[in-house]
Parts: sequence; C-alpha cells; structure tokens
Amino acid sequence: MLNLSGWRNFLYVLPAVLVYAVFLLFPLLASLGISFTEWDGTSLPVFSGVSNYLRMFSDPVFWIALGNNAILMLFYTLLPIGVGLLLCSFLYDTRNNSERSVLRILFFLPYIMPMAVLGVVWRWLYNPAFGPIDQILRAIGLPQLALSWLGDFTWALPAVGLVATWYFFGFCLVLFMAGLQRMDPSLLEAADLDGSSRRQKFMRITLPG
Repeated sequence: MLNLSGWRNFLYVLPAVLVYAVFLLFPLLASLGISFTEWDGTSLPVFSGVSNYLRMFSDPVFWIALGNNAILMLFYTLLPIGVGLLLCSFLYDTRNNSERSVLRILFFLPYIMPMAVLGVVWRWLYNPAFGPIDQILRAIGLPQLALSWLGDFTWALPAVGLVATWYFFGFCLVLFMAGLQRMDPSLLEAADLDGSSRRQKFMRITLPG
C-alpha cells in the first residue's frame, strides 16, 4: 500500500517534471554541449574544446555586455529590494492599516499590468519631444538636463533600469509588509518605551525580522 501511494505521488508530479526537463533542462544541457563545438546549424558539429570560450573571454564586447548585465541586475534585484524594504518600514511606522492597504495596492499595481502597456507608457514619458519628464525639466529652467533618454549612450541603460526598479519594488514591498504584519507588535512597543529611534528599530527589529 505504501509503495502504491509513492507511485501515485510520483505520477502527480511527473507532468511538471517532464515539462521542466523538455523545455528547460534539455535545452540547457544541449546548449552547453554545443558550446564546445564548431557548428553552423546545417552540418555536423565538430568538437573544438574550449576555443569558443577563449575567443569569448578575449572579446572586449563580451566584457562590455557583462558589465551592462551587471548594472541591469542591480536595477532588477538590489534596488527593488532596498526600496521596497525602506518604504515598507516607513509606511509601517507612519501610516495606519487602511492607509497602508491603499498604498500597497497602488505600489503593487504596476506589477500586474501588461508589459506592453508599461512599455508604451514609459516610452511616452521618456519621449524627448513631448514626454512629460523633459517638459518638466524645461519648465523649471533646466533645459540642459532634457535628453533623449532612451537614445543617449550614457543614460539609456539607467533609464531602462529605473523602469525595472519601479516595476519590481511594489512586489518586494508587498512581501515585506506581509512579513511585518506577522511581527510581534510588542517588540516595537518595547522599543518605543526604551526611546529607540526609527533607525534603531529598523536595524535591530524590522530588518532581522
């Protein structure tokens, strides 16, 4: 009976395992194997050892691309987590439950919107001719800061990364607020009685929790 139950459980997860193996694991392993060959896509692949990797590491474009990816990873991971954590702590300290609920929905809203819609909106915001960002800069007397954000070699990458941070930090905020709601309120009350500052409460209670 125990063996039958084990086989039944295995059959339950088998479809997911097959999908993972066919569409993720097999292409990954196949790509790894092809990387050690010379192959034009039509003839038979010829084993070439690590020559492809040596050529890749000696290509300066590879290191530029790697640096750009590292910058984007900063905007996609560390900044959303940091902004979400700090904003969550601020809202938890300064807003009541109803206000936090409304703000949480507003901040999370971009995460559930279609990416195509967000792309159109941010392309309009960054438009150098009629986008509101450049129009505001010109209106306040800073026309030298009005740029073609997505066409500038210096600012294109941060401009795209900023959109990613704006998109993901709401998701991080919701996760952190869910964690704070499970925190024992008596810890913060005791810290208030001891005269702890917001920074001290954040570093010693909120962040470890």
